[in-house]
Amino acid sequence: MCDNLRIGQNIFHRLVLVSPSDLYKSEMLHTIYLGLFKYMMNWIEGFLKKDRRLQMFDEVWKALPQYPGFLVPKKAYREVTQCQGKEMRNLGRCIWGVLAVALHQLGGIQAIPFKPALGCVRALIDFNIMRQYQSHTPDTIAYMEDYLDQFHRMKDIFLEFRVTKHTQAKVDKQRKEIRRQRALIREEVAPSQPRQICDHDRDEENELHLDMIHGETYFNFIKMHLLSHFCDQIRQFANIPMNATEIKELAYKKQIKDRWRQSNKDDAVRQIVHSYGRQHAIRIRLFNLESLQARGADLSTDVLQHLDSTTSTVS
Repeated sequence: MCDNLRIGQNIFHRLVLVSPSDLYKSEMLHTIYLGLFKYMMNWIEGFLKKDRRLQMFDEVWKALPQYPGFLVPKKAYREVTQCQGKEMRNLGRCIWGVLAVALHQLGGIQAIPFKPALGCVRALIDFNIMRQYQSHTPDTIAYMEDYLDQFHRMKDIFLEFRVTKHTQAKVDKQRKEIRRQRALIREEVAPSQPRQICDHDRDEENELHLDMIHGETYFNFIKMHLLSHFCDQIRQFANIPMNATEIKELAYKKQIKDRWRQSNKDDAVRQIVHSYGRQHAIRIRLFNLESLQARGADLSTDVLQHLDSTTSTVS
């Protein structure tokens, strides 16, 4: 518990059968697609860059074939400046296969970290697929919990690629200090040994770098924590998709963004509100006329013509 947390009374405490702690519902768009998937892609890019497989990943990504319901990427993922929800949803359908092909045909010591990396990505993708179900059973919830446990067990393979700016600054400072100290020592060493000393210093520098990253870096952030609430929410409130925010985002686009583009940007707020209000009133009027017509009400010819013309204009 937080020492500075103070729980006060608000309007929700006076509502019957309402629990304020249950008002928040886990949703897919910002938690999975624009959250964990984006973090995961940053980790994967760093992982592939370290093993020199990033170019192969881009080639496989751009060579994906067409398939019904699948949007074929037109350029490499790292060339995309901004990904929206539909792009990240599309990414979840192909990322594991692309990553598996990019890490194929490598053996020996270099291939050792590939298996946990693929397992971590696959566990998150499987968890995402299961949580999209419209109905659940104890078995499907158990599968989700198992996939989430697998993801948490193997996610440390990407730990060194989740470096915050604060940690990176400390690493850079440590590296400069080590190099300064080594430069002083190197002045006292015979000229015949500089190569061996540089290799030794580089290895020691990398070890200290990894030690600091593992000591300072962690996966304790809010969107990672929200994954643990998905199964409990399903048990309490049924499926996850019914709380999706895609509908709200779509309404925001139609009601606000489109009206903004149609305005002359002079007192745009007033124009947006009035424009949407007029269209909303017209739709209500059309709905009433269509309901009367469906009931067999005797509408005049002028009203019917007006109904047809207005419907085509609004649509």
